[in-house]
Amino acid sequence: MMEENHTSDFYANCMKYFDSLRKQGKQDFGFEDEFFYTMPALSEKLAIEK
Repeated sequence: MMEENHTSDFYANCMKYFDSLRKQGKQDFGFEDEFFYTMPALSEKLAIEK
């Protein structure tokens, strides 16, 4: 359960980060690549644990 909270917090913080970048007209391609590569794996792990 604790890991799920960390994952939810991480996801929310990432969305805030991406939103702030968009507002500044910037992008962080390296982080976006990592984020979109790992999020499906994290989501699947959480679904299996429930």
